[in-house]
Amino acid sequence: MPTWATVVLSLGSAVIGAATALTATGLQLRNSQRQEQSREAADWRERGARVLGPALGVLEDMEPKAVIAAGGRSDRTIENVGRRWWQARDELLVFAAGTPSDEASRAASDLVRDIAAAWETFVALDRAFQDGGDVEERGRAAQSAFEQASATARRVRDAVRAPAAE
Repeated sequence: MPTWATVVLSLGSAVIGAATALTATGLQLRNSQRQEQSREAADWRERGARVLGPALGVLEDMEPKAVIAAGGRSDRTIENVGRRWWQARDELLVFAAGTPSDEASRAASDLVRDIAAAWETFVALDRAFQDGGDVEERGRAAQSAFEQASATARRVRDAVRAPAAE
């Protein structure tokens, strides 16, 4: 085989080897980036669930039909729900400020607003049993606020569960 053919063959093999190595490195880097993004998205979903869970628990404790059926809540129960709400509220606000999802951030901020409104109507409903207020009217207001907060909580849940598209 002539020398020039050996040189061309060697150079061709080297180019093919280098191209293959570069392609493999690029594929490996892309795969690593996808795995990291997937891990980060899973971490944010888990964080969102840990934040949303206590807020849902507080909301459940403020369910107006249950309050009416029980004839109101004890002062101790109101105090406990309030304390748990303030803790959940702070966690929701931190989550809203830090989540990479704009939709999850907006929904979490909206949930803080809506649970605060539900809290106010919940307390007013409970007071109606103590001060002889209009339980039916306050119950309707509490139910409306409760349903709004529940819908917003579902928005947060859906935004947290959504695949990372941003």
